[in-house]
Parts: sequence; C-alpha cells; structure tokens
Amino acid sequence: MGSKVKDMMIKIKDRIMEDKNQGIVVSDFGYEIMERYKYLKERLVFNFQKEIHNKIENMKILKEIKDNQYYKLDNYKNFEEFTKNYRIAKSQAYDYLRIANALEEKIVEENYIVQNGVQDALIFLRNKEGTKVKKSNRNIIKPLRFQLKTEQAYIYYKAKAKFTSFLLEKLLEDEKELLDKYEIEYGISKK
Repeated sequence: MGSKVKDMMIKIKDRIMEDKNQGIVVSDFGYEIMERYKYLKERLVFNFQKEIHNKIENMKILKEIKDNQYYKLDNYKNFEEFTKNYRIAKSQAYDYLRIANALEEKIVEENYIVQNGVQDALIFLRNKEGTKVKKSNRNIIKPLRFQLKTEQAYIYYKAKAKFTSFLLEKLLEDEKELLDKYEIEYGISKK
C-alpha cells in the first residue's frame, strides 16, 4: 500500500473560486461537496428541532410532576430535590415551568418555541406586558449583602435571617423617620 502512494501523482487544484459578480463558483467535483453540505445542514436543522421538541415535552413533564407533587412518591421533600437528582439546574427547571405555564395558558405556542428557541421564548415572556404568566417560585429580588462590624452582630443576624429581613422591611414601611434619623447619625460619625 505504501508503494502505491509513492507512485500516485496527486495534484490539488482550487475547486472553489470567488467571482466578485457571482459570489462563489463551485466546479463539478464541488457539486458532491455542496450536496453533502446541504444534507448536513438539513440534518442539523432536523436535529435541533427534534431537540427542541424533546425540551418542550420535558417542560410539560416537569410541570405535571410539580403541579401534582408526584416527586413525593419517591420520597423527595420538594421539587428542587427532585430536579437535583435528574441534574437539572434550579433556574433551568423554573424557566421550563414558566414556558410550560405559558403554553398551557396559550400565551405562547409550541411552534414559536420550535422556530425561535427556548431563550427567545423566555425573553418574549419576560417582555410580555399586561399578561399574567404564572411566575416560578424564584425570587426576582437579589439578596442583600453587607459587612457587619462585630462578630456578635453577625452571629445574631445570621441565626435569624428571616427575622432580619422582616425587621428591615417593617422599619422601611413603618419607621422611615427612625431610619432617616440613624442615617443622619451615621453620616456625622463618618466625618
């Protein structure tokens, strides 16, 4: 086999030439390549659509499992524990639930998701105004982070995080004057 390769005179010619007026010109040999390329593109589109259909089915499955609390049949304490076992990120699961709810309420159609993808469907739902889409359980308010000066304060507030959240909300709603007073005192102490 090695001697055959030595005896063969292989010449490679440019088969794709660029013509400024007509774009790309393909020779006869390139026709087979173009056909293969078209076939691969068609398969790619088909596979992506198949994948999106599978995702849509998974969305519906997750919604039914969550709505009917079927996860408790396998002794999962909550839906998040169930999704972790199937290696589904919490954010992904709740995005899927949001789309499944929108599908059920006919806010978005399956065809839209197939044509535009999951991310575009989520953007569409986020931008949709005046329409009630059942929100997922995710909290859209980012957590508050700040540094405490003493370890005693840190231990106290960490142990009572929900109470601290409640207290800060109540102070803002009911005792705004007290907060303003302490803000002035803080400003003076920083000088």
